[in-house]
Amino acid sequence: MVRTTSIDNIVPDLEGNLERDLNTLVRAVVTDLSTKENSPVDTGFFASSWTAGTQRPRPDEPRESVAPWSNIKPRRRGDQSNPQAVIEPRFIDSIPNFKPFSKVFIGNRSQYAARALASPNSQVPQYIQGKLRRLINTVFTDKPKLGVAAFGTGVRGKSDNVRFTGGGIGQFSDPSSVFVDYETP
Repeated sequence: MVRTTSIDNIVPDLEGNLERDLNTLVRAVVTDLSTKENSPVDTGFFASSWTAGTQRPRPDEPRESVAPWSNIKPRRRGDQSNPQAVIEPRFIDSIPNFKPFSKVFIGNRSQYAARALASPNSQVPQYIQGKLRRLINTVFTDKPKLGVAAFGTGVRGKSDNVRFTGGGIGQFSDPSSVFVDYETP
């Protein structure tokens, strides 16, 4: 059985794809920032405190008030080699589902976020300037494929993007129908 979709569904379909891709991107960015490769790690609290929301996250949480980080003694040597460090993204499950075209803020909730971002061990600026662009291009890869069917012979001549086919299914089985295939590069 042939399943057909109406052109009337194109707007909800595109918005659904955009919403899915946006939320995938936000969760991927928060996950990427919650790693030793991108965030400086002494106790792991900073790397574990990335979140996203529709309002700017406030750096209002002291490490000393959140377990297990309250029990980890910071070394403050800057070498990121504390064997007790724990990296567990704390807010990944509470990130809301964003709608297309809404403002999304990604930030860190640790009280010392500004100091950690300025650390020589912080790779956050490099991530934003380099890896983030590649991630965006990877997540938003859907290229719309649009097929337009027209009855009659509305297109004449030889063209690479026009296929004259007969022997199709349903309304396209008429050999005098023309199927034009538009595909974005």
